[in-house]
Amino acid sequence: MKLLASTLILIAFLGFLAYTNPKMDSYDRFINQRILEKTQKAKDPLQGMIGSVLGGFASRLMVQQTERKDYIIFSTYDTPIGNQHIRAIGILNHFYLTEDQVFENQVSQSP
Repeated sequence: MKLLASTLILIAFLGFLAYTNPKMDSYDRFINQRILEKTQKAKDPLQGMIGSVLGGFASRLMVQQTERKDYIIFSTYDTPIGNQHIRAIGILNHFYLTEDQVFENQVSQSP
């Protein structure tokens, strides 16, 4: 009986993970939010305003270049921008950055 219960719990958990595996439109919103956060932290108010206005457009361009690998219970996202990358894992309707060369370099280059 314990084996049956454990099996059912495992199947339910895996089903929950598959159901909450984020799609590309969620990644688009995540990237857009990330752009807005980074440009609002900029010291230059013009850069913040441009980021607010063009953030959605930039995120759509980035998502078009993104390669998504779907592993049913989670997905990986690789967005190349020139010779730099943004890499993330999507699981449970959240994204976790594993590599963010683009935004890290922009922040470190700010005066």
